[in-house]
Amino acid sequence: MSVSSAGADGRTSRASGVQSVARAAVLLGAVVDSSSSGVTLTELSKITGLNVSTVHRLLGTLCSEGLLCRSREGDRFLPGPVLLRLGRRSLAASGLPEVTAILKELADGTGETASIGMRRGDNVLVLVSVQSEQPLRYLGEPGVSVPLAGSAMGLAMMAFDATPRAGRALPRGVTTQTFAQGRTGNRPGDGADRGSRDADCNGRGAHDGRSAEWSAAPEQWALRVRLLAAQFRGYAVFDGAEDSGLRGLAAPVDSGSPYVQLAVDIQGPAGRMADARLDGLGARVIAAADSLRGLPVALALGQL
Repeated sequence: MSVSSAGADGRTSRASGVQSVARAAVLLGAVVDSSSSGVTLTELSKITGLNVSTVHRLLGTLCSEGLLCRSREGDRFLPGPVLLRLGRRSLAASGLPEVTAILKELADGTGETASIGMRRGDNVLVLVSVQSEQPLRYLGEPGVSVPLAGSAMGLAMMAFDATPRAGRALPRGVTTQTFAQGRTGNRPGDGADRGSRDADCNGRGAHDGRSAEWSAAPEQWALRVRLLAAQFRGYAVFDGAEDSGLRGLAAPVDSGSPYVQLAVDIQGPAGRMADARLDGLGARVIAAADSLRGLPVALALGQL
C-alpha cells in the first residue's frame, strides 16, 4: 500500500511543528531559570544543547511574539511582557498571594518568621517564608531542603500522616546526632550510614545483636517521643543545634492528599519561644495551617 506524498509531507510538517514548540518551551524555561540579568544566545545553546542557529531562529520568534525580550545592551534575553502576564495570571490562580498573606499574619501574630514547606522523600523543601520584623530573627530559607527528622515541619508531617509510611523506620542517614544538632549525621553510603541500616526496626544487628540494639534504640525512641508529643499537643516542636539557639513549631496542612505533604511553621530564638508560650504559639500555627487548607496552591502541591 503506497502513501501519498502529500500525506507524508503533512505528517512531517506536523512533527516539525511539535518539535519547534518543544524547543521553544525549553528555551523559555532556560530564560526564566537564568539570572535576573538575562542569558546570552551562546549560553542558551549550551544550556539546551541546541545548535546556535536553531536557538537564534527560535529566539527571534519568541521576541517578536512578546514572550521574550532583549536587554538594553541587546546581547541578553529576558522574560517578555506576555510571559510576565502569564506569570501574574498563574500566580493569581494558584492562591500563592493568599498563602503569603496567611504567613504574614502568622509572623505578625507570633513575632517569628513563618514558612510553608513540602515533603520531598525524606526531606522538607521550604517553599515560602515571611520574615519576622524583630531585630533578632530567623531569616527563612526558601528553596532549602532539610531532613524530616531535623525540622519541626518534618516532624509534623510524620506525626500526623495517617498512612503506613508514618510508622516506617528513621529516614536514611539520620542518627542520634541528628536530633541534637538538627541535621543528618552521616551521608548515605558512608560507613556510619551502612552501620545504621544493618539494624532493623527491632534493634537487631547483622553481626552483634546487643550492640546494635543499644545503638539503634536511642534513635527510634527519640523519634517516637517527638512524634507522640506532637500528636498530643497538636503541633510539633523542634530545637535546633545548641549554637543556633533556634526553636521551631509546626502543624500539618490538610491538602486533600492521602499523605501529609505540607506543613507550616514558625522559627525564632528559643529564648522568645519559651515552654510557657508554646501552647499559645502552637494555637496560632494550627490556625494558620487550617486557613491554608483548601487553597489552590495547597491542593496542587499536596498532590505532587
